[in-house]
Amino acid sequence: MSSYVLIDEFSEYIRDQVAASDDTVIQAALNSAEEMIEEFCARSFVVASASSARSYSPDAQWSDILRIHDCTSIVSVVENGTTLTAGTYQAEPLNQLSWSGQARPINQLRRYGSTWYHNYGKSTVVVTATWGWSSTPSAVKDSTKIIAKDILQQRNNNSGVAGFGEYGSIRVRMNPIAIDLLKPLKRVEAFGVA
Repeated sequence: MSSYVLIDEFSEYIRDQVAASDDTVIQAALNSAEEMIEEFCARSFVVASASSARSYSPDAQWSDILRIHDCTSIVSVVENGTTLTAGTYQAEPLNQLSWSGQARPINQLRRYGSTWYHNYGKSTVVVTATWGWSSTPSAVKDSTKIIAKDILQQRNNNSGVAGFGEYGSIRVRMNPIAIDLLKPLKRVEAFGVA
């Protein structure tokens, strides 16, 4: 399942740090790491391929922003049965770049001079696009390796307990380096409301 890191690439990464494991165990660790990353970031980092249509329901009645899944290009946008023309909406982020200049996929559409048609939870917008990223970010690949290595090292730990310290058991948590690598890639929806 893992598409971010290949078994051979990961085996080279852990060569001197983790005892040799069979490919089934390594693949399971890579799959788990990938799922953790996607859940943490609220997005998938697959490389875009063929285009397809997806339906969306605008969040609020007066919103000019429509959040969509990550895509590299938009083929068409149909709102309440009407195909929108260029100039009636804008794909964002502009230039498909983050503020630091890193390549990012389109993840929202801004409606010009109007708001998105809202029908209280019903899908009113259909976007046909090439879904995914132009390439998997290096931070995702590195995080996958870090987390999968941690998973392999924890196989022999009991109930996630890595050891015992002065104040009791020390539990295993997501690696802080992986978290720092992934933070800039989290979708806005993943942060929640405090």
